[in-house]
Amino acid sequence: MKKVLIFLFALVTFAACKKDTEKAEVTPKDPASAIAGKYNLSSFSLENDGETALEYRRLPVTEDGVTVSAIATVEKIADGKVSLVLLLKATGEQDRELDLSEYEVRANGSTYGLYFSGTGDQIGEIKDGRLSYQASATSTDGSSLQILFEAKK
Repeated sequence: MKKVLIFLFALVTFAACKKDTEKAEVTPKDPASAIAGKYNLSSFSLENDGETALEYRRLPVTEDGVTVSAIATVEKIADGKVSLVLLLKATGEQDRELDLSEYEVRANGSTYGLYFSGTGDQIGEIKDGRLSYQASATSTDGSSLQILFEAKK
């Protein structure tokens, strides 16, 4: 249960600072439309100052009768631009929604990159319905926080 609470607290803190070979897929002209949807997190890691603070190698996970899971929602907000929101769930706890910001989407063949709108840094990639996300932030006191997760549509 302690890990579950740490998981939820860490994400709140961070937020504050079908492959079908038989059918031809229609590729949307707008990359944001192509990747929009819900992605179930399959792993999650949080690092604080380079040290692993929390790691779930597999999600959902059940510990002491509490099941923890998360869903990443990628929503098109404009041509070539999406928002990313995590919905965190734990049995017996209120769901928490964390806005992870807005990103520019760039297509490169069948791979889509997520780029932070403010700096242009790439923080994620979507390929074959799999989302890989890695972002970091540094607080005013110099401590760093990094969040990584994998998810599947």
